[in-house]
Amino acid sequence: MEIQVIRDHLDIVKLQEKMNAVVFDYLDTSNNYPKAMKELNPLYIQVTAYYKEYIENRSGELPSANTYWHLFIDCCAKLCYFLAASTYFSSNALQKTPEEVEQLLKIAAYSLPSIEQEENELLLTEILALLTEVLADEEKVTTIRNEVLAQKGDVKQCLQQFKLFVDQELLV
Repeated sequence: MEIQVIRDHLDIVKLQEKMNAVVFDYLDTSNNYPKAMKELNPLYIQVTAYYKEYIENRSGELPSANTYWHLFIDCCAKLCYFLAASTYFSSNALQKTPEEVEQLLKIAAYSLPSIEQEENELLLTEILALLTEVLADEEKVTTIRNEVLAQKGDVKQCLQQFKLFVDQELLV
């Protein structure tokens, strides 16, 4: 299911609904990680391609940190986390893509806005716990945690981090 772009903006409500449905159906209730991964990956591809194109059409200028972009980056961070988790727990996929899981978890952490809000604070804790499991390197995760906390979930910085990730991601 492709998410519509309406007046130059991705339909965040539909993206959120689709992501929540996949998380509920395949992660929360059934632990069907391969199915979750299969359903989340097209959303991830669409979101990253949309953001890259949006930035390119504005000569590299980041969008303003308004409500739409706050919701967009919040949804992107969560999408990256859920895709990383479903990939990680689909053991066959992890063996092929440990770097991808690590990158998804890092960008989920770096692009998560409003980390002082309870929901996102808890999600950041989950992201960092899974990253610790994936990396098996407490020191590296502590460094990432400190960098994330230093940016304080500032939307503009989160959008910048996501831009850097998308630029690098789509080069491969």
